[in-house]
Amino acid sequence: MIPRNDHLWIGLAVSVFVTAVAYFLFLQLGDWFSASAGRSVVFKPRTLALLAICVNVLPMNVFRRTYRTRAMKGLMIGVMVLAAGWFWVYGRELLNG
Repeated sequence: MIPRNDHLWIGLAVSVFVTAVAYFLFLQLGDWFSASAGRSVVFKPRTLALLAICVNVLPMNVFRRTYRTRAMKGLMIGVMVLAAGWFWVYGRELLNG
């Protein structure tokens, strides 16, 4: 039996949504650290973006436990596109020095 809401586009939407929310939460967390420490605490945007992409492990585990294979495929496609975009933006900087 196919579970409800087991669609490829749901996985794509979840991957983009979770990544965006995690990125903005990590940015806010950096601001909170700066305010509480009394000095500037700066995290590189490339690190925050990579961590935000990695947060997609959590919905992946939920999809795996509930047997939503199509949604998990969509999530993985979304993660691969986001990771390729991350590498496109920041990879040249890492490879050149």
